[in-house]
Amino acid sequence: MKNNENHRSFTEKVTSDMREYVQALLDDNRRLGTKVAELETERDLTLERQSALIQRLASIEEESRAFSARYVEVEQQNTNLANLYVASYQLHGTLDRERVLGAIKEIVINLIGSEELAVWEVDDEFGALILVDSFGIDQGRWAALPLDSSSVISVVASTGESLVNGTDLVACIPLKLDEKVIGVIGIFSLLQQKEKLEAVDLELFDLLATHGATALHCTRLAAPEPVQ
Repeated sequence: MKNNENHRSFTEKVTSDMREYVQALLDDNRRLGTKVAELETERDLTLERQSALIQRLASIEEESRAFSARYVEVEQQNTNLANLYVASYQLHGTLDRERVLGAIKEIVINLIGSEELAVWEVDDEFGALILVDSFGIDQGRWAALPLDSSSVISVVASTGESLVNGTDLVACIPLKLDEKVIGVIGIFSLLQQKEKLEAVDLELFDLLATHGATALHCTRLAAPEPVQ
């Protein structure tokens, strides 16, 4: 009888200890689950912060690139304005015919970028365009062009409309004074390192069309009367 009681007491103790052990395991498991949930929440917050930081850095880099591009654009605009001012001053800074023609050539060579160009003036008496200056071309071939010919240069002189990116010429610009064409500038090619005409080149064409014409006309007015 006593053995049975001892056996039952031992069994109850083992069962109690097992319950306590299982309960301890369950409590530890709950604590671990809570800790894991806290760590996962912290990880998610860290990932969100990291993602937000990456997005912010990308935004800052994009803003920096846009600012740099805008800075380069503004610098180019300032350079273009300076070039236009210099070109205008060169044209109007003298009444000497050779210096005005030299200024036109310098604008085309250095600012537009061409070493093959010509300047013609309209001679109404002969009905022709007479070559008055050139650079890098065969002067004999282009010495005189009839105004009524089908050449691009004669057409530009007759219509007063500029030609840009043509087949035979890169550009042909009429020199106009009060809508009357008094001459033409022909640009046959661009420098090898310059692939195409740019927006500032078109502005220079407009400047040459008006200011170049005015400057040449003023040199005629300032020229001394021929001796009779």
